[in-house]
Amino acid sequence: MDFLPLKIEGSGLFIDRVFRDVRGAFEVFWELDEIEKAGISFKPVSSHHSYNTLRGTLRGMHYQIQPHGQAKLVSCISGAVYDVMVDLRPGSPTYLSWEAVELPAGCGKSIYIPAGCAHGFVTLQDNTTIGYLIEGIYKPEAAGTLRWNDPAVGINWPIQEPILSDRDRNAPDLKL
Repeated sequence: MDFLPLKIEGSGLFIDRVFRDVRGAFEVFWELDEIEKAGISFKPVSSHHSYNTLRGTLRGMHYQIQPHGQAKLVSCISGAVYDVMVDLRPGSPTYLSWEAVELPAGCGKSIYIPAGCAHGFVTLQDNTTIGYLIEGIYKPEAAGTLRWNDPAVGINWPIQEPILSDRDRNAPDLKL
């Protein structure tokens, strides 16, 4: 497993070996000792899947207000996504910066998103499934949503009119 730091402070891309043969493929996308070798302390407490029927489905930008932040390790299980994080940590040198990585299924890549960052994605194919490992307990009262196209952040999405939930469509802009 290789680790490639990304521009958001503390984030990175894990590149795993994918073993392929006539049956298909096998990938290990999380091993504690490999994560620790990259200098990251990440001990997940829950695992989630997001099933998305249609291309152009956008989920995000979601986060947990500190001190209830959640770190995430995200991998695409089927289909493909454009996965985005925004640094919302006021003291961070990359505060309000965003980073995006395309994650197609079976590519051997997983993105690590530190606590304090907003996370979202848009599906690039129909029938896309995302898997998350999450460190930190979800607290509904600490849940926040940043508008996906907030001009203060300026995320360059590969889609103009996404399929959105009411929560994501009506999310507020940042108050700077």
